[in-house]
Amino acid sequence: MRLHKGFTLVELVVVIALISIMAAVATPRFASGDIFETRGDAGLLSSTLRYAQKTAIAQRRDVFAVRNAGASPNTVSLCFDAGCNQAVINPETGAAYVFTFSKSVTVEASNDGLGFDALGRAVPNEFASYTVTNAKNSSQSIVVRVEPDTGYVH
Repeated sequence: MRLHKGFTLVELVVVIALISIMAAVATPRFASGDIFETRGDAGLLSSTLRYAQKTAIAQRRDVFAVRNAGASPNTVSLCFDAGCNQAVINPETGAAYVFTFSKSVTVEASNDGLGFDALGRAVPNEFASYTVTNAKNSSQSIVVRVEPDTGYVH
């Protein structure tokens, strides 16, 4: 009778399962999710601005993205006037369209009164940018730009 040296299949599966569980628990401690919050909020902000532009074209009237920097948390509301007296309705919820940023994200805008006219152009007709920065790590920032003549959001 020969003795076989090595591990059984059951032993290998148990060791791989234990290593997987430890990796799943330990990985979030090493990899910070801050950049994901920053990128996610920048993407949602650009989507919100594009929605404002498309709504302005569809409704044939001005739509403004009003940033509420003084409130906690930071929000951007879509309104049909610069004073935000008549809100754009969010088709998903049926309530006013308000985008709320993550707690650890701050936003600086070059033009707080940015809007879009019935042709989708930026109102006022000037370059606008939003800088989305993570408050925990200021080196993580993304800029969302709006072109003046076309209203192109990128």
